Amino acid sequence: MRTTSALALAFTLALPLSAADDPVDLKWSLKEGDTFYVKNVQKMDMTIGVLGNSQDVKQTGTTVVRMKVKSATPGATVVEMTYVDFQIESTAPGAGAVGEKLKGLSLVATLNDKLKVTKLEGYDKFLDALSGGDANQKAVMKLMLGEDVVKQMFSQAFIAVPGKPVGVGDTWADSDKLSMGPLGNFQLKQTFKLEGVTDGMAKIGSKVELTYKPGEGGAGGLPFKITKADMKADKYTATYTFDIRAGRLKGASADAIISGTMTASANGQEIEITMKMKMKQTTEVTDKNPVVD
Repeated sequence: MRTTSALALAFTLALPLSAADDPVDLKWSLKEGDTFYVKNVQKMDMTIGVLGNSQDVKQTGTTVVRMKVKSATPGATVVEMTYVDFQIESTAPGAGAVGEKLKGLSLVATLNDKLKVTKLEGYDKFLDALSGGDANQKAVMKLMLGEDVVKQMFSQAFIAVPGKPVGVGDTWADSDKLSMGPLGNFQLKQTFKLEGVTDGMAKIGSKVELTYKPGEGGAGGLPFKITKADMKADKYTATYTFDIRAGRLKGASADAIISGTMTASANGQEIEITMKMKMKQTTEVTDKNPVVD
């Protein structure tokens, strides 16, 4: 009996590691003509307090975009993003009207080797669609949805990869800036970890650190300026599924709680603003259009 157990143990130890334990190369594969669809569903629950009054905003946004690789050369991959569907259900008045304006609209981005946007085309048409041709409304949209904000819309379909083979438990990092227009921006530091590999699908966990930096609100055309702020992410985690064979993202989910205070200066007065936002987002990447297929 002991001999049998010893032989079984020796045989097991002599076996090579399974493919799931071997290092894997998480590489994006984007070829000219490749087309895929990205569906994002974001649920947000936000409370804003000003001068003792608070307002709750609940919003669910569903976006479907078609990604088409126009060309792929080293250091410059050109991707066209077309809005197939855009729906918003919100307690904030007027938010739902945006959806119909964006359907069919295309933006073209040039991505570098790290899949960061280096060039954006179609931004002016994007503003025209949102503003309905109204010059004053277009100016407001440009203020709140600057070109950097629109560039971030592409990042939902692309995540940073380590650039070398990694094993389960290995980590890598990425940094970015989440723009809030003239209100400022969040400096983002994201740490990824390969949690496992099953049937060619890599499960990647991530934790995010956010640091808020106020912007020049007054200079941007707003009637106030953020003079100080203490905003932080109480929670910000995400999980990704990366298709190793296809060389692209398969799906993702994110869960975040962001809260804190801002002080706005307007007409010689300082007003404290409190904010708490809970956000849940799911992303699904498919070969077929999820709206009709």
